[in-house]
Amino acid sequence: MKYLLLNIFLLAFSCLFAGEPLKMGVITDTHYLSEQLMDDGAALNNYILSSGKNVKYVPAVLDQALRDYLQSDIQVLLICGDITKDGEKQSHLDFLKKLRSLQDRGVRIYVIPGNHDINMPNAVGFKGDERFPTVNVSPGDFAAYYNECGYGNALKRDTASLSYVAELNTDTWILAIDAARYKEYTTSSITDGRILPETEEWITDVLEEAKQQGKLVIGMMHWGLTEHILYQDMFFRDYLVDDWKRLANLFADNGVKAFFTGHFHSNDITSFTSDKGNVIYDIETGTLSAIPFSYRFVQLDRDGMDIQTKNVAAIPENPNLAEEDKARMLELSTRLAISKLKGLDYDLPDEMLLSLADVLGQVFVKHAYGDETLDDKLKDSMERLSILMDSPVDMSDIELDFYPADNNLRIDF
Repeated sequence: MKYLLLNIFLLAFSCLFAGEPLKMGVITDTHYLSEQLMDDGAALNNYILSSGKNVKYVPAVLDQALRDYLQSDIQVLLICGDITKDGEKQSHLDFLKKLRSLQDRGVRIYVIPGNHDINMPNAVGFKGDERFPTVNVSPGDFAAYYNECGYGNALKRDTASLSYVAELNTDTWILAIDAARYKEYTTSSITDGRILPETEEWITDVLEEAKQQGKLVIGMMHWGLTEHILYQDMFFRDYLVDDWKRLANLFADNGVKAFFTGHFHSNDITSFTSDKGNVIYDIETGTLSAIPFSYRFVQLDRDGMDIQTKNVAAIPENPNLAEEDKARMLELSTRLAISKLKGLDYDLPDEMLLSLADVLGQVFVKHAYGDETLDDKLKDSMERLSILMDSPVDMSDIELDFYPADNNLRIDF
């Protein structure tokens, strides 16, 4: 009788334990540049002004996020690509050192490459007024360096790419997909991402096996799986994986519930419903190299996930980090909007061009933060643009953000 009671107790305890949420952290697009490869000279600061990546402050921002994770009870950290500024070997090595304290505490870390991590032809450092070339890494180097971050403890690895599948807990697999095109790089990286046919075949086999074993599958990929803004497929196609709509149907219909992504440097979550009625979520996390300097906490269970987002607003080196970077990004995004609009050959009058670029710049910054709302400044800019275009706009009809919320929410599968 006592053994029967003991077995019942152990069974109840194991079921209780298995039902506990898996606690995870998510970061992406750190664009980390080793402090050994930069100083505070003109070359670095000119790069920051033109690139949208405030790499000078990334080491301190990353330290703050990792310190928060270290003080938390996360069990897993997901890193969704663009780990380094441009694939510098020294940046990868120094980034790994920063992860060590979490690993020593037992946190399991899983990475996947982005378009800035491998075979980068333009890996450089900055000293004074000059850039200087530095050593990059190969696909084999990447897998070897990050052996303890997914590649060494994978359940299965794809032979055609650096994709793999690993066990998060007894119920859940993480499907980490490498969609980078680093084998094709010549003089620069390729922003666009694609899944090779051989890799897609490997993925479908993995998903079939997961289905047979009753596993919950969560995906991780650098590129977006679904649109996050209106007309993204038309204007920002390089930030979606190639053939995204077909792939979103494929993943949703094969039981994948959500993908953690990056690349577009924005906090944004969207849902996609397949032709068969299955729903999948694309959880895109913003960059740690620019506003909103964001990172996420996730509690995952069989029925869904709770998501909390944090932003780094200040660091010891710069108490006004977020405020200054927001102004920098607004100026940069407005300038880029002007350039893109001129390239469309619409021959817009200067006043209308500047007004439209002003609206687009504000929308981009809001999209970076997520949970976009129409504030008074943007409303005034849009009303001014509507007057110039002689096209009245009903502000109550404008929706800046796709369903669901972006930063703090519960997703039910």
